[in-house]
Amino acid sequence: MSTTATAPETIQAFTAEDFSAPDKFVQFCANGGKPLNGVIGGEAVPGSMNALIDIINPGTMEVLATVSEMGYDEVNLAVESGYRAFNGGWKNTSVEERAALIMKLVELYERDKEVFLACEILNGGKVSELARGDLGAVRPCAEYFIEVAKKIRFGDSEIMDVSRRVDAYTYVEPWGVVAGIIPWNYPVVLTAWFMMPSLMAGNCVLVKPSEETPLSALYFAKLAEEAGFPAGVINVLPGRGELTGKFISEHPGIRYISFTGSPGVGQIILQAADKHGTRVKREMGGNGSAIVCADADPELVARMIGRNVNQHYGQTCCTIHRVFAEREIFDDFLGASEAFFSDLKIGNQAENGTQIGPVINSRQPLRILEGIEFAKANGAEAILEGGRATVDGYDGYYMKPTLLRSQTWSDCNPKEVFHTFVNIQPVDSVDQAIQCANNTRYGLGSSVWTKDLELGQRIAKQFRDGTGQINCHNMGAYGIPYSGQGISGGPGGGASCEETLRDYLQTKAIFVSDYPE
Repeated sequence: MSTTATAPETIQAFTAEDFSAPDKFVQFCANGGKPLNGVIGGEAVPGSMNALIDIINPGTMEVLATVSEMGYDEVNLAVESGYRAFNGGWKNTSVEERAALIMKLVELYERDKEVFLACEILNGGKVSELARGDLGAVRPCAEYFIEVAKKIRFGDSEIMDVSRRVDAYTYVEPWGVVAGIIPWNYPVVLTAWFMMPSLMAGNCVLVKPSEETPLSALYFAKLAEEAGFPAGVINVLPGRGELTGKFISEHPGIRYISFTGSPGVGQIILQAADKHGTRVKREMGGNGSAIVCADADPELVARMIGRNVNQHYGQTCCTIHRVFAEREIFDDFLGASEAFFSDLKIGNQAENGTQIGPVINSRQPLRILEGIEFAKANGAEAILEGGRATVDGYDGYYMKPTLLRSQTWSDCNPKEVFHTFVNIQPVDSVDQAIQCANNTRYGLGSSVWTKDLELGQRIAKQFRDGTGQINCHNMGAYGIPYSGQGISGGPGGGASCEETLRDYLQTKAIFVSDYPE
């Protein structure tokens, strides 16, 4: 491990560069003056509900595109198209054939990466530094799951001798048609995390992007046709969760659903899908914590935690919302945190220097304001009040960062707030900090900050989270599972690991006996 010293002032929040929409993105959104339709069976399909959704830039309120919302008829058509493709040959393609098509899709994606960058920045509201990093995850994702698929034994396993007259073996095959319900905060990455393993397992897919950010998924569908995927293998169904998502979760033909979103919606999907036995894997956000030990450099760690708190303005699933700092360094850490958050530049996400851009929609500010009022009503002191912000020249959903101080054990932010919103509490010991960190229904990711790596690992193993991190946060790596405990996730193997691909496969037991004489 590196021991190179890091100067605190070099640690900055994710920052924007100037960005303007490439012509290819503008033309795609304009679509010849017509709404963008869903993509089903290789065809553009308008919604039978005759409902259109304006897709906006949250930093300007500009309408970027208009998209048709898919209803039950379109979900049913997509399932039928998926099974037509599945039974028509896709389930019998080799791992090598699937891999070749996926890598062709990746090459086209990289050719048109600026279009996807525009989707992330202009539609998703991200600053370019973070957006460019996200886009780099697609090729490694594809390459990783291709290698995983090569190691899996599809079809028949070795035969087991059960008794004198009976043999048995397992038979591994894809589910058939599976669905991914994708959130708005990381649409490109999470679409890839769903599509790559499910396609490599041999399934046909239904992608339901968020109604806020459907453009990248629709563009993926356009590239899939160019790459040569058979019609019906990749279908994209834009629409609201309470309609299109509901129809997907209730459809008996969909064998497996991967959902990322809020716990409340995840429970609704699980209950609907369970009526007909569809399996559901869920990643449902977090209320991440960080423990700052007494041996940590308070200024250095304040800036490192601040960078993670402000990643996508706190609109990241395992964002740190709760910090527990040992009393020896508490005051210095709080002061350094206030300095970091006070210095963040609020502005349009496509303008150079911006570090806090707009939240995604008109509902998010209300959610953030409710979180601030709840915290204050429960004893938190607002060091930085937060609230709405104005940006000259732009009419968007801008919010200030919120920094809170509260007493040990105070329950000031029991819910995921999804913004640059952090509550710092003093603790008397590491053991008390662990108890405070685990005092939540969530369990996605937490971190500990200390020079003592052995202590850090001991603490991380005690987190009631799917991921424990020492001197880092918001980490992920292909081959290491990304999953949650508590109301943050389950079941299944999580994302980005070998078990992820196995989630998209079913294993049958086959027993063979001699015919009775």
